[in-house]
Amino acid sequence: MSTIVADRKSRWVSVPAVHVVLVIAALYSLLPLVWLLTSATKSLGDFSTTGAFELGEWNLWTNVKTLFTQENGIFWQWLLNSVLYAGGGAVLGSLICAACGYAIAKTSFPGRRLLFGLTLTGVLVPTTVLALPMYLLASELRIVDTFWAVFIPLLTNPFGVYLARVYADASVPDEVLEAARVDGAGQLRTFFTVALPMMRPGVVTVLLFQFIGIWNNFFLPLV
Repeated sequence: MSTIVADRKSRWVSVPAVHVVLVIAALYSLLPLVWLLTSATKSLGDFSTTGAFELGEWNLWTNVKTLFTQENGIFWQWLLNSVLYAGGGAVLGSLICAACGYAIAKTSFPGRRLLFGLTLTGVLVPTTVLALPMYLLASELRIVDTFWAVFIPLLTNPFGVYLARVYADASVPDEVLEAARVDGAGQLRTFFTVALPMMRPGVVTVLLFQFIGIWNNFFLPLV
């Protein structure tokens, strides 16, 4: 009896403790955002006279105007590049990964196991190692210094294919696919109308990984 009471007390003590730790971690993670907001309102002189989280003289609208008019509005071009590369690359890349993962998991074709093994091998290859071969390939295709030289490589993600394959194998029953084929649906229609909605949580996860990877990818555009 005393053991049961002790267990109950430890549970009640541990839950508030975990909540306190999580709140502290959440507040700590918000500090960079607070610093960003306070810094956006300051002038250059305020950075040396005020603390990181202190508000200086209110210059937010002046700073925003200066930002968007700098070098004939080049920041607008940077925003457009971010939308095209990170946004478009994440959406198209996650769709391609979902299709590849679904094909490996739910269709039968020669070399399927070998293809999946090569995909897992691709996860182990650092992107920096592939930068020079991709540059040479882009040079042969004469697309160096163009949008496509950076955008096309972003659409491939072996880790995304692996995640999509695992999720398709677990969330898409074979009986549902067979029923769709009996009703006359082809492979594309089965994928887009039946499998893809069932894979939505996994596709969103792949999309987030794609977006973060593209957003942090400075090396390939630099090359």
